[in-house]
This record gives sequence, C-alpha cells and structure tokens, in this order.
Amino acid sequence: MINLSKKLAAFSAGLTLEDVPVEAIANGKLAILDCLGVSVLAVSDEVGQAVLRLARKESWQGPCTIWGSASRASARDAAFANATLAHALDYDDSGHVTTYILAASATLAERGSISGRTLLEAFIAGREVRMSLDPLFANRFAGVGPGARGWHANGILGPIAAACAAGKILPLDVAQMLNAIGLAAGSCGALGRDGGTMAKPFRAGHAALTGVTCALLAQDGFTGDTEALEGPYGLLSALAPVDQEVVNSLAQNLGVEFSLAKHAVKAKKFAAANATHAPVEAMLRLLQKNRLSAAEVARIECDLKPYPLLRLSPENGHEGKFSMAYCLAVALLQGRLNPEDFGAATANKRELKDLIRSVHHRPGGKSLIVILKTGEQIVEPVQPIRDHQTWDEVVYKFHACTSQVFTESQRASIIDHVANLEKLPSVKSLTEALKTR
Repeated sequence: MINLSKKLAAFSAGLTLEDVPVEAIANGKLAILDCLGVSVLAVSDEVGQAVLRLARKESWQGPCTIWGSASRASARDAAFANATLAHALDYDDSGHVTTYILAASATLAERGSISGRTLLEAFIAGREVRMSLDPLFANRFAGVGPGARGWHANGILGPIAAACAAGKILPLDVAQMLNAIGLAAGSCGALGRDGGTMAKPFRAGHAALTGVTCALLAQDGFTGDTEALEGPYGLLSALAPVDQEVVNSLAQNLGVEFSLAKHAVKAKKFAAANATHAPVEAMLRLLQKNRLSAAEVARIECDLKPYPLLRLSPENGHEGKFSMAYCLAVALLQGRLNPEDFGAATANKRELKDLIRSVHHRPGGKSLIVILKTGEQIVEPVQPIRDHQTWDEVVYKFHACTSQVFTESQRASIIDHVANLEKLPSVKSLTEALKTR
C-alpha cells in the first residue's frame, strides 16, 4: 500500500486555505463555534470543576486560556483541559473529532500569537486527516473491525489528528510532521467501555495533550518511526484483522475531497450519546400529541441499542448519557432533555428511577411504545434525527450554552471572531474573549 504516514504528513504540512472549498471553511467555523460553546458550558459541570481543581493543585501557569474560566496554563495543559471540557457533556458535534483538534491547534496558536487564518488551516488539516482514517471504525455497529472489539476511534486516531493540527501551527515541515505522526501513533489507545464515565472526556483531553507533545518534540528533532501506521508491527497491524479493502481506502481522497465540504457538521440537540437522540425526539413528539404523566405509564418499549448504549441500569447522570432508558425517562418526566438533566438533582429523583425500571428493550423496534396502566398503547415512529446544521442554529445554541458565563457583548465578540477567523491577525483576540473576568 502507499506510505500512509507520509501522505498524512505531506497533506498537513502543505495545506493552505486556497486549497479548501468554501463549504469546508464555513463548516469548519460552525464546528469551532459549537465546540467553544459546549466547552464553556462544561466548566460548571463536575468534570470541568475537576479539571480546574487539577489546575490549581498543580499550579498550572502559562500563556494559554482554559476556555470559560480565568485560569491559564501551558499549551500542553491547556490543550488537555480544553479538549476535556469540550467533550465533558457529550454535547459536542457528532463524532467528537472537533474537541482535540481544536484544543491542540488553538492553544499553540494562542501561545505563538498565530493568525486566525493559520488556525483555520490547522483545524481543517487535522479534521480531514482524522476523517480520512475513519473507515477503520466505520463498520463497528455491524460487529466488524477494531471498534467492535472494544477500541474507540477517537482514542486511537485522535492523537494522530491532533499532532497534525498542532504541527501545522508550529509549523513543522514534512519530515518533522512524519515524526510527530510516528510518535502519536505509538501513544494512542482508548476503550469503548469508557462511555458513560469521566474517562470518555478524558480521552479527548489525552488526545490533544499527546498531539501537542508529539508536535513540540518533533520540532526539536525528536524522531519516531516513519511508517508507524502502515509498517509491520505498526498501528494497522496492531488493530488487525482489518479488511484489506478498508486499508486501501484510508486517506485515498485526502486533499481531493474534503469531509467538511461533503458532510454537514451535526451539532447536537441533546447532551447525550447520539444513539439516544431519535427515540428521545419520538418521545417528545408523543408528549406533544398526548398529555401524559409518569404516574399513568406502566411500561415503555424501545430498541435500547445496547451497543453502543451499554449503561442499561444507570446509576448517575454520566451513565445516563449512555442509557436509552435514562434519556427516555427524563424526556417523559420533564418534557425535555437538557444538559442539566444529567446532574445529580435529576438523576437522584425517585420518580425517575422508578420510570427507568419501566423501560424495556424491544430489539429492532422501529417505534417507541408507551403502555399506560389502563392498557392503552401509544405508538410513535422513531424517525431520523435532524441535528443543528446551520450557522444561525449553532449561534442560538452557543448563546444558550454561554449566557450564564459571558455578557451579551462578550458572546457577540466571540461569534464575530469565529465568523471572521481567517481575518484575525492573532488568535489572542478570540481567546481573550473566552476568559471570564
């Protein structure tokens, strides 16, 4: 096969904004704004508070902003903190790839007072690299490939993509980028089992931290294997067996087609695993048509999608994000599914726990069925979800996420900075707006 590592390195080092379709640039900005909003919202969450406690205990200091806070840190520590925040609520865009790519590139850009144009190039390069490797995990729901055996895509591919984005900021030449990729490939790993625990956002933070570290080391002459992905005993070999057709497809169209242009960014409506969204929307439609209380319900039937929603009997809100039963129960009980509904105040409600026990798995079911204590059955088809996909929708979500943290003028400034990112002489004007006073 082609030298995959070198292809990724050459693309990342050589990409300029002139090479990128306008649709990809627009979608890149949309993904960045959404990521910043959910990161700021997560600062008050227990994961966010744990990150800030770590910053205080370890006396983190440096030139880089921890978004949505007054804290600052080194580029490596800030990349870890911001990527962890970005994924803390599971509210970031579907696939979760923006988290570590943006955190890795933005912190180094802030440290070096790099232009917004370069940050946009680095972000797009990292994201395109990540998506060019996605076929490795594309068939996990069918029980095929490393994802079906327990490896998680972002833990495996995230450090590589983050290293490419970080390397673009520094900037690394092709040989240095190749070394950064080699170092990152030997530093990856994460388990699908982490879903529903704090380990899941930690893996995003780890990917960003690893990517920045590998890029900085490569800049100073630290070397790695130049065929770490495709060579014997390399990453693909370690993930084996991988179908040869899949291997041949990796990065095949990198730089020719852009994922950010071909596929819309899907900004989430709910702060939970994507697999919960369609049935939750069905429940909310059902409640619009039928005035129900939890006390009337005897049983709820739905395909609970036990893979990947492995938390069948959730004990807390983190597990609730990976539990169809939890999400459906909250939607029925409260007529909504908001980020705060995964906090202890909701998760510990006795009424909610009772309702969760009434939810039952209906394998392959295409509808949500609510059975009342009278025996009446109410059926609502489960339909494809429609995430936020337009700039105005993401702006609205950004305001909702940040209104308790930033002033109206601060929010307007952040939105304007992202909308005109390629015009910023320095990223510092954006990151300064992301600080609390």
